[in-house]
Amino acid sequence: MDVGPGSVTAHVQGSRARPYRVRIGLAAFGKSEWAQAEQALAGNAWYAAMLLSGEMPDDIEDVFAGLGLSLFPATARELSLDCSCPDSAVPCKHLAATFYLFAESFDDDPFAILAWCGRERDHLLANLQTARSCGPPAADRGEQSGRPLADCLDSYFAPQAGLRTPSPPLTSSTVLLDQLPDIAITVRDRPLIELLRPAYNALRHGDNPA
Repeated sequence: MDVGPGSVTAHVQGSRARPYRVRIGLAAFGKSEWAQAEQALAGNAWYAAMLLSGEMPDDIEDVFAGLGLSLFPATARELSLDCSCPDSAVPCKHLAATFYLFAESFDDDPFAILAWCGRERDHLLANLQTARSCGPPAADRGEQSGRPLADCLDSYFAPQAGLRTPSPPLTSSTVLLDQLPDIAITVRDRPLIELLRPAYNALRHGDNPA
């Protein structure tokens, strides 16, 4: 079996000594359609990283669907089926076997479906690499403004004018005691927390709790 742009061809051994020639045709995407798809894939850091590492994103079909494209035929009318066998049934068992093996091949090489739609793996990855090397899209790099870092290294650690230093909120010195869970410890019949409260108040005012 061989997968190419818009065509899956195979030689299927039947009852005769000579294998039958099978072809499954599909209208592949055009250049402009692939240009849009590659731009969308390169513009998303997650999809680009997955593809360039040799992995196929599970939801990649959503990218094509967003462009009005489908990786898989919606109806049988979108396919052209041919087999050199004398069977009158369409699809014949040789075409059915090719369909089965083609679908099974996705487990080993999920890029096969993209090749069938008109873009070989090496060609696709080269285009994505070129698009990414020209600089990350605006969605990835965000808005950039201000002076370059190299131009302000001399004053990088200097205090900035008008910088406001926030003051910590004022809290009671005994707030920590109030957040403690109930402690079943008493000293001379008085709860431990109540005995500690005067000491915390004294520390707040700088007194000597002793």
